[in-house]
Amino acid sequence: MKKYILFLVYSYLCCCLFFGCGKSESKENDLNNNHHNSVDENIPANDKEVVNNEIMFEILENYKEKNIPSVYEQGNEGEHYCNVCLDKDKKIIYYTCSEDSEGYHIWKYVLEEDLDENNAFWRRETVLWTAELNEKISRGRITIFCGEDGYEYAWYIDDEERTHLVKQNEDSFVEIKNLDLRDTDFRQIAVLENGNIVSPDLGRECFIYSQEDGSLLKEFRSGWYESLCVEGSQVYITDQTGTFVQHYDAEQQKFSTIIEADFDTSVRIAIQNDDIYACTMKGIYRAPKTGGRFQKILDSGTYHFAKDSGVLLKFFVLGDAFYILYGEDGGVIKKYYPKSLDETEMITNLLTIYSLESNDIILDMISEFQEKYPDTEIVYEIGAGKEGSITISDCIRALNVRILAGDGSDILVLDGLPIETYCAKGILQDLTNDINDIKDKLLSNILMNFTTENKIYMLPTHFSVPMFLTSGQDKEVYSSLKAFVEYSEKEGGVLPKNYLYSDFLEILYYNYTPKIVLEDGRVDKEKIAEFLELVKRLCESEQAVEEAKWAATYLEGRNSALPFAKGDIDFVFANLNGGYALGIYPDAASLRNGELIWNNGLFFPNTLLGINQLSENRERASDFIRFAFSYEVQNRNISGYPIHTMVLDEFAQLDHSDLTTGDLELTLRYANQEQNEQMIQIVKQVHTPLVIDKAVWEIIEKESMEYLKGEKSLDDSVDAIASSVQLYLYEQ
Repeated sequence: MKKYILFLVYSYLCCCLFFGCGKSESKENDLNNNHHNSVDENIPANDKEVVNNEIMFEILENYKEKNIPSVYEQGNEGEHYCNVCLDKDKKIIYYTCSEDSEGYHIWKYVLEEDLDENNAFWRRETVLWTAELNEKISRGRITIFCGEDGYEYAWYIDDEERTHLVKQNEDSFVEIKNLDLRDTDFRQIAVLENGNIVSPDLGRECFIYSQEDGSLLKEFRSGWYESLCVEGSQVYITDQTGTFVQHYDAEQQKFSTIIEADFDTSVRIAIQNDDIYACTMKGIYRAPKTGGRFQKILDSGTYHFAKDSGVLLKFFVLGDAFYILYGEDGGVIKKYYPKSLDETEMITNLLTIYSLESNDIILDMISEFQEKYPDTEIVYEIGAGKEGSITISDCIRALNVRILAGDGSDILVLDGLPIETYCAKGILQDLTNDINDIKDKLLSNILMNFTTENKIYMLPTHFSVPMFLTSGQDKEVYSSLKAFVEYSEKEGGVLPKNYLYSDFLEILYYNYTPKIVLEDGRVDKEKIAEFLELVKRLCESEQAVEEAKWAATYLEGRNSALPFAKGDIDFVFANLNGGYALGIYPDAASLRNGELIWNNGLFFPNTLLGINQLSENRERASDFIRFAFSYEVQNRNISGYPIHTMVLDEFAQLDHSDLTTGDLELTLRYANQEQNEQMIQIVKQVHTPLVIDKAVWEIIEKESMEYLKGEKSLDDSVDAIASSVQLYLYEQ
């Protein structure tokens, strides 16, 4: 059941990718041309003025990230997430749902904490008042929540795809009638103290209804629906651009003062006393409810919510502690609170980790490793963006100087680093003894590719598999870059529309990587020129654009199966990056009489870990390596296929064929068990790792753009790439 919940989170992520949930996506065209005017036009002129409030809040430091025990550790694996909220007593309530022959059953968990002992547990109860709904709920789609009026509510979807809202009435319920809720699975519903019902949804509008007769009282444009927060009869939700949080007073039925912000990622909002808080992947912010501007009070740093791929679902503020629910591992809650003196004094060990760019897998592991080893604090350093560093080459140069001076980090995340140079110079420690106890549990085909003379100097925790989604073409048309470009030119374009020049460059570089460095270390200009000419031809054939709504997401596994299945495109470069990534690709392929084919055994390693030979904390570094490849960590919902065979075997048993997605034109079914088994067999046979030197890639990307856009000659671009790459190689 845990895997099922992770799948639902994956579906949610796909929804976020498609519709957008941050400031950058808010520039997209309206999803519904019948939307009313912007909220700004609904606010009286005198209410638009932001209060010039100079309140400065304390910057929070020395905060600790702690895992709250999972509700699924109580022998109830058959349950899945329904919701998490605060009740009237400001306690965290976790609702779950299970299914048996009688239908669905709802369970309630109340978080109890002993702050003196710093431990927590869940008190489990049965939710009896929903019993009559057992057979009415379709596919477990029910959400339970606590209204501001003190009652419990539930909204669910039935087999006919109708949405119902019900209110607890002692041991039973009454249904709220005549609500004209927009028809979408993705929405948020809340009940105010005065009984009014609030419901924002994917249409980026917020609706307020009367509970008495279901009539619509107010509607206004809003930001992402899950940024909704209510207190009493007050409604707080972001605007569509992320530039402020709007406050609607449902008691007075008018907008109140706004709180300025500049959020460019997904936002969750919480209220405590006189202040409003917001959490994003960049940090936690605070502002007075009376208006003003949000001030960052806690930087995201290495906390879990700093992850690019993280799914932040809920955010609560209780006292001086913050609680965040993540859409991972069935719905895990982490607590952020100030360390006690005892916890601070306990730390006697420092483990340092370095990566070129922020790595979500490392961020995912930090707090739990520190919890397992409370005497250890991890310092995670990210090279890119560091003050004084302009390019990736600068970052690598600075790192190399530190390593050779004996000041390098204990653990190196080698993604993008010049690994061949590091091996040749003896910078990396042999990991064989560190993984000896679990070696037979890890994929042999992955181990084989990172074993040199019976020594393992580095090993990826995860990897992704590049695939070709075809529509019946002869395999020769994609057997080489030249053949594919000629095929695209002949057909007048075969790939997804509105891709950037950089998108095509990245896709082709990763799937048809040119060997531009010769055995003697010289740069091959002819190979560079040949590659760039073909990329430019493809950009012209596919009509590359300079601006697009979506950032390049090939390596993240962006799904283009739906337009492919409709026949809008004929070919897809798909990067499958995890057990749920197979998704609707097989069904889409079958509709087009095609196949999903792997790219000649190629795989992309992710989070390539190595230990610095000069590390002074060798023992704890070894502990981290063993931790990273343990079943408990490898079994997490982290981007990419894990290299632990037991986890992969569990993925092979997944069957999501009862689930569908699509639009009004077409419905696609998710992969069944047989298809998942076939994919895992491919995963266990990949044999050619593509390890990219990020400094070389950065040079190619930078120097080729003007040529691809017709603003620079091929010879000038090739010369610029060759000279820059050659200089970089000489410096290693």
